[in-house]
Amino acid sequence: MKSTPLFLGISALLLIAEGSPLAAAIFAWLGGIQILNFAAARFPFAPSIHWLHAMTFEPLALLGVAVMRLAPFWEKGSGKGQPILLIHGYMNHSSVWTLQKKRLEALGFGPIYGIDLGHPFQSIRRYAEKVREKAKAIAEQTGRKDLILIGHSMGGLVGCWYATQLASPHTVTDVITIGTPLVGTPLARIGLGLSAREMEPNSDLIRQLQLAMAQDKEIRFHHIATKRDQFVIPGISALITDNKHFILEDIGHASLLYSRRVTAKVVEWLRGKV
Repeated sequence: MKSTPLFLGISALLLIAEGSPLAAAIFAWLGGIQILNFAAARFPFAPSIHWLHAMTFEPLALLGVAVMRLAPFWEKGSGKGQPILLIHGYMNHSSVWTLQKKRLEALGFGPIYGIDLGHPFQSIRRYAEKVREKAKAIAEQTGRKDLILIGHSMGGLVGCWYATQLASPHTVTDVITIGTPLVGTPLARIGLGLSAREMEPNSDLIRQLQLAMAQDKEIRFHHIATKRDQFVIPGISALITDNKHFILEDIGHASLLYSRRVTAKVVEWLRGKV
């Protein structure tokens, strides 16, 4: 690992000499990321390095989110384990889950389903009703009523609302939220639609949901947050610390959808119960 930045730097110089500036730039960029990671673990200005790391990858993650909208989300219904439903976030689409879905399926989880919540400016309560309809269809298809919900950003609020307010008893076993504004985010004030109003700090929905989650002793809640979140501010407001949680230091909001560390933590939690 220590020699990786040096190797990438030498490769970049050789590519420049051979007249391949684009490839050289890619190798130099990768080498720079390795150097940031190396320095972050050893020097006192780690927060600044973590921020640079997050800002380097986040544009690529946002580009990936935009590109994935063009790809269909395939529901193969493979697997014979407990069904998992993936819920996307504000102004997003089920296809953003494609990479995480493939990783989980490769590890034997599933069947894994997605849902498109539709018009981006409806109420979170309305989206939860759509999840109820989807959960019913999954139960009919799989013959199982127990369901795991995994939500990114606003999708985590949708999953928590469905699980605590609409789901029948003993039908949702786990809710995993990833970068979800569980205590609201000030950035929601500039968002459009009812869902944005509901994601504001101290909104009626946020207050009701926090109370419901605290009182529910049947469902296991797990939360993943990143301190460099650009949308959930501060990043730790994506946590309810009484529940199982995991905090990242160096990636942004959209990057959570692609992170292998997120996959590893989700797998750890799921394998702890199945």
